[in-house]
Amino acid sequence: MSSSAGEKALAGKTVIVTGAGRGIGRAIALAAARAGAAVVLAARTEEQLAEVAREAVSVGGTAFVVAADVRRRADVERLVERAVAETGRLDAVVSNAGVFVWKAFDALSEEEWDKVLETNLKATYLLVKAALPELKKSRGRILTVSSVHGTAGDANVVAHCAAKFGLIGLTKALALELRPHGISVNAVCPGSTDNRGRNLEGVPHVRPLEEKLDAFDVAAAALFLLSPAAETVTGAVLDVWGGTRLEVKA
Repeated sequence: MSSSAGEKALAGKTVIVTGAGRGIGRAIALAAARAGAAVVLAARTEEQLAEVAREAVSVGGTAFVVAADVRRRADVERLVERAVAETGRLDAVVSNAGVFVWKAFDALSEEEWDKVLETNLKATYLLVKAALPELKKSRGRILTVSSVHGTAGDANVVAHCAAKFGLIGLTKALALELRPHGISVNAVCPGSTDNRGRNLEGVPHVRPLEEKLDAFDVAAAALFLLSPAAETVTGAVLDVWGGTRLEVKA
């Protein structure tokens, strides 16, 4: 990605965002659209995606909708193919799709464990695997959305912690492996977040640290890592927690 700063820092770029129907994924997609990117929105619920696409257009962007289950290789490959077919390129992928199960370990079923690991970790493997040939062409960006639970354990979220710790390991290892190809790989680790993320005017915006994070606070950090300003940043794990991390015991 080339080096120019400004509001349209992603002009001419194509960015895939998974889990884009709501919350952090929606906020990142809208931030990227505002910055000039063509955003390819992926989630299982097409109605939610259609609404986000309309919002992306309203802030001056271009958007395409792909209903997909990111745990399925065929769906992810179709997602990447659609991005390239519509725009002729792929410059960045944001692996954001995730699920969360709050349950004591002894009550956690194998099915719940598999669902969390497949959605929060395996899906990133599938997305990067499918996107890599195009990202090598563009010397692009990979951004993973981990969590404060990816750097510190907590009770009753064992599967979530396992997946998010794994996601950070994947991010750091890929950063080293893909560096010769000019691809940067970074992670953001949000704290407790208000996933309604309604503030379209707030990219970026300032909130008191004691307040719960807005999804657009996370999007502002993500936008930096996708932008030319982060040209030399790779293997970074950026905490976006507004002080909530202090409540998590390692």
